[in-house]
Amino acid sequence: MDNTYSLSTTAQTSMEEFLQAALLFWLPLICLPFGTVLALSRKEGRRPVIAWAVVSLAFMMVILSWLTVPASDSSAGGHLLLSIIGPTILMGLGCFMIIFTGKIPVRRLPEPARTVGLISLILGISWLVMMHFSSPPIWRHQVNPYWLVWWPTFLLSVILLSSFVTGALLMAGENRRKEASLMAVWGLLFLGLLLAMINFDGALTKAEEMRSYLWLVSADIFGTVIGIIIAVTIVASVVAKYEKSLPEPDTVSELSTEEKELLLMHLENNLGGGNK
Repeated sequence: MDNTYSLSTTAQTSMEEFLQAALLFWLPLICLPFGTVLALSRKEGRRPVIAWAVVSLAFMMVILSWLTVPASDSSAGGHLLLSIIGPTILMGLGCFMIIFTGKIPVRRLPEPARTVGLISLILGISWLVMMHFSSPPIWRHQVNPYWLVWWPTFLLSVILLSSFVTGALLMAGENRRKEASLMAVWGLLFLGLLLAMINFDGALTKAEEMRSYLWLVSADIFGTVIGIIIAVTIVASVVAKYEKSLPEPDTVSELSTEEKELLLMHLENNLGGGNK
């Protein structure tokens, strides 16, 4: 009898924890992309305001999930977001200022914004490096497991992206050697951080442990890239095969005199031109 009661209580507790995690973490997490799409789909009216309010509330619920649903393992993701939100904002603002003070076909920011952006970017990166070596995010009295995956993923992704952008600027860009050199420098900087991560122990992390995570992350990224290439190749092949199966378009006959006069009349009415 006691065993039956204990099992029933355990099942009830598990169900309550599951519902709490679904309502306080997974539902807000689902609302983030849907709310963002709704907010960007229309510029006027109440819908964008309501959608952005929902996105803000959902984001707050996600990053505070380690307090609202501490029993759920998924709350480690919210704890990670809260831990990296500061350096992420700094790096985002820095990249924005650096990009919009460069050679762009839109209105540029004032030149001092480039220096401010560079300082902001360096501070954000330094913040993350300090977190790794001195005070990584602690969740349930241990290093957040998502941090151990996210940190090498971030470093490796930036290295790959910098390499790609550098090559694209050199091959397709015009007079972009300065920008390509800057991207190469950033890539080398993150490569140095990656080497430091896998060769030097932190306060609560071991270099050997980070090497293991780096191999796993490399496999994930490699598999993702291969999957994207295969998907794009399949789609392009299907589209090309479909276009080849289409019949040749019919030849359009020359406009008649009446059609030309009608066209010129419409052009004159709409554009203010005349017959020439």
